[in-house]
Amino acid sequence: MAAGELAEDFLMRTDIQARNEGARRLRNAQLLAGGGFRRRWGTVDLAAVSGPSRLETYGIGDGDVRLLVFGAGRFEVRGLDGAVQQAITSSVPWTEADLATMQVAVEDGKIVVASNNFWPCLLTLASGAWSIADLPFSAGINGARLQPYWRFVERGVSLTPSGYTGSVALATSAAFFTAQHIGSRIRYTGVEIEITAVSTATAATGTVFGSLKPTLTLTVTSSAGFSVGQEVQGEDTQIRGVVSAVPSGTSLTVQLIDGFTPFDAAEKLVGPTAKTAMSAIATAPTPAATTDWDEALISSARGYPGACALHRNRLLFGDFPSAQNVMAASATGDIQDFSTGTGLETDAIIDRVGRESSIGLRHFGSTEQLLMFTEAGPYYVPEQVSAPLSPTNFELLKIGPEAASTPQPLLVSEGMAFVERDSGRLMVCLPTGNVRRSWEIGDLSELAFHLMGVPVEVELVAAGTESDRLVNVLRDDGQVAVLSYRRNAQFSGWALWTTTGRWRSLVVADGALYAVAERVINGITVYRLERFDNGAWADGMRSLPSQATPVPIYANHTVGVWDGPAKIGEFAVNGSGVIQGLDDSFGAVQVGLDFNVIVETVPPVDQQRGLRPNMKITRADIDVINSVGFKVEGRDPSGWSGATIGGAVTPQTGVRRFRPLGRRKYPTLTITQDVGGPLEIRSITMEVSS
Repeated sequence: MAAGELAEDFLMRTDIQARNEGARRLRNAQLLAGGGFRRRWGTVDLAAVSGPSRLETYGIGDGDVRLLVFGAGRFEVRGLDGAVQQAITSSVPWTEADLATMQVAVEDGKIVVASNNFWPCLLTLASGAWSIADLPFSAGINGARLQPYWRFVERGVSLTPSGYTGSVALATSAAFFTAQHIGSRIRYTGVEIEITAVSTATAATGTVFGSLKPTLTLTVTSSAGFSVGQEVQGEDTQIRGVVSAVPSGTSLTVQLIDGFTPFDAAEKLVGPTAKTAMSAIATAPTPAATTDWDEALISSARGYPGACALHRNRLLFGDFPSAQNVMAASATGDIQDFSTGTGLETDAIIDRVGRESSIGLRHFGSTEQLLMFTEAGPYYVPEQVSAPLSPTNFELLKIGPEAASTPQPLLVSEGMAFVERDSGRLMVCLPTGNVRRSWEIGDLSELAFHLMGVPVEVELVAAGTESDRLVNVLRDDGQVAVLSYRRNAQFSGWALWTTTGRWRSLVVADGALYAVAERVINGITVYRLERFDNGAWADGMRSLPSQATPVPIYANHTVGVWDGPAKIGEFAVNGSGVIQGLDDSFGAVQVGLDFNVIVETVPPVDQQRGLRPNMKITRADIDVINSVGFKVEGRDPSGWSGATIGGAVTPQTGVRRFRPLGRRKYPTLTITQDVGGPLEIRSITMEVSS
C-alpha cells in the first residue's frame, strides 16, 4: 500500500503501477516503508488551552524548545509538557479570526507577527521573559523613522509645504489626505513630516523632522532649454536638484534632492537638454511644490502587511493591502531598519514583484534562494553564495502559474511545499540544478487529491526510527491528511486521520507532533493541548496510577480504559472524575477517546483480463506483527485469540487466514480495528477467482 489511499479516478486505472500498490480507503492508518500499515499514533493529553489556538515553536536543542500558543488576545510560552511558563494577555492585537491567516517569523530572541488586521507585532525575549509591542522601526537622524515608504498617488500629484521646519501646512494638487493619515508620516524629498491634522482631502498640517531641503532661486544666463520636472546638477559640485519652476528667461527655481548644500554660483548648471551659467543663488522663503514625495508603506491609512518571513538576516514584508505586489526587505542584520539608503548591498529593498500591481504577494519561502508565492504563481530570486539578496541582486524569475493558498509554505529537504489556491493540492517547488530553469513544480497529492479538503496548516515530522517523514495537512474540518514522504520513492502515500471532535492547530517541536484539539466533553466544548505518541492507543490519553485516581477532564463523560495494550472497555466517569464500574482487580490504567482504523484494499485485477466484475476473493492471508484484535470484513481472523475487549490480551505475530463470503461486482477487503491497541500489518495476500 505504498501509494496510499487513491482517489476514485485511479481505481479503474489498471494500467498504472500506483493502482496496484494503493488502497481504496486508509483511515487512521500510518503507512510503513515496507508497504504495510500500522495504527496511527494516538495522542497524550497535556493541558487545557483557553479557546481556539494556533501553535508555533521556538528554540532548538535539548531544554531550549518551547511551544508558542497564540489565542484570541493572548500569547503563551509553554514547555513541552504543556505547562505555562509565561502568559501575555495585554496589548495582544490578534483575534480568533486572525489565527489562521496571520504569519509568524521567528528569529533568535525575536518573533514578528504580521496580519492585514493589525500593525506588525514584535515579541522580544529579554532576561528570560517575553514582551510584546508594535514593531518599532529603527531611529534615524533628527527623529526620522527608518520605515518602508512607497509612492501611492499618481506621479503628477504634487505636495507643497508652507515652511521648512516645525509645524507646516501641507497642500496636495489632488485629493490625498484622510483622517487615517493622522499620526503617519510622509516624505518631502526624503525628509519626514508627521501628519498631525487633516482639514480636507488636499489640506493638512504636519511636523517636520529636522529641516526640509531648500528650494533655490537661481539667476542664470538663460533658462532656455530647461523644463519643470527635469533633474539638474552642478557641473563641479555634482549637487542635484529638480526644476520646480521657470519664472523667467533668466531665472530658475530648483528643489534640491541630494542634501542641504546649494550650488556654487561660480559653476554651471547642467540639465538633460541645456547648460547655463549661474550668477546668484538664493533660498526661497517657502519650499516649492514637488512631485518627489511618498508616504509610509505601513499605516492605518494604507493597511498592514499580511506576509512576513526571515531570510538571510533580513525581515521580509509583503501582502500590503494598498500595494499588493510590493515586497519590503529590511537592511541586513537589522530587522527594524527599512531605509533604502544609497542602495548599498546591505541596505533595505523596497520593490515590486511581477508586472501587475494587483498581483497579491502571499508568502515568502526562505531556502538557498528566496521564493515568493503570489496569486500569479511562485517567483524566485537567483541568489548565489557570492551574490545574496541585495538591492543590486533583485532579479525575479517566475517558476510557474500555480497560485498559493493560505497555509504558510513548508520547507522540506527537496524544496518548498505549498498549497495551491484553486485545487487545494499540496505542491512542491523543486530545485532542478539547471542554470536556465532553476526551479520546477511537482504535485505531491495527485493520487489522493480528494483527501486535501480545505488546508489550513502544513507541518513536517522528520523521519524517526519507526516511520518515514510525515507531512501533515490540517484541513478546516479538523481532519488531517497525512503524507508518508519518502525520498526517491515512486509514490507519495496519503491517509486520513480523524479524531473525536477536531484538531485546530499542529506544530512539530523537538521532533514530536503537537496539536490543539477541540472536543465536546459532557456537552461542553473544551480545548486541549496534546502530543502524538506511538504508544498511545487512543486520543487524549491520560495514565492513572490507580483506577480510583480522578481524571477531571473527563468528568460526566464516557471513556475507553486500557490496561497496557489491552482495552478493558468503555466506562462512565462520574462528576468527580472517577471511573465507574471498573473491576477492582485492575491497578494502573490509561483512559482516552478511542478511534477506528479502516483500511480497504483496491479491487483485484485479473492478470489476463484486467479489472472484471463478479470476481471473488476466496482467501486472504494477513501477515500481522505484534498486534491485538482486528477484524476482516467484520469478522475476527481464524486462529486469532484475544480479539475482543475485556481481559488480558497478548499482542501476537503471525499470518492469519480469512475466507470472505460471496461474490461481488468489484470485491475489496476491509480491515478494521474498532478497539484501540497495537496493530501492524506487514502484507496482505489474496487468492482471487473469476
